[in-house]
Amino acid sequence: MTYTITDLSKMFNLPASTIRYYEKIGLLENVEHQGSYRRIFNDSHVDRLNAVECFKKALLPLDEIKLFFTYEKDMEKNSEKILEMMKNQEVKTLESMEALQAGLTHLQKKIRFYTLVSEAVKNKTPMPRWEDVN
Repeated sequence: MTYTITDLSKMFNLPASTIRYYEKIGLLENVEHQGSYRRIFNDSHVDRLNAVECFKKALLPLDEIKLFFTYEKDMEKNSEKILEMMKNQEVKTLESMEALQAGLTHLQKKIRFYTLVSEAVKNKTPMPRWEDVN
């Protein structure tokens, strides 16, 4: 099956400029060009974009994603490099998730605190203390 850049843009919720950039930096290879502007993509490009988006969600930088695909071309030779890359990124992603969870926990405490502040203002009661919010 073939796809236009508009199809991929809608499918992945990405601007067409991002898809063109991915082609420019080599993440999307062998894109057929018809004329100077029209690009034709196929299922292998869809698969590649799925992988890119997955890696991005795991916070893998684009240069590392590109390196992964380079390694993947010769998995037998590069399996250890791929494994090391994935394990390193797992650690980084887990650290980011922990930081996000800590930030979310603090934000939720702020919401509880300011809910109590808002209620105190409405009811003309004493203001809550931060220390009293869990």
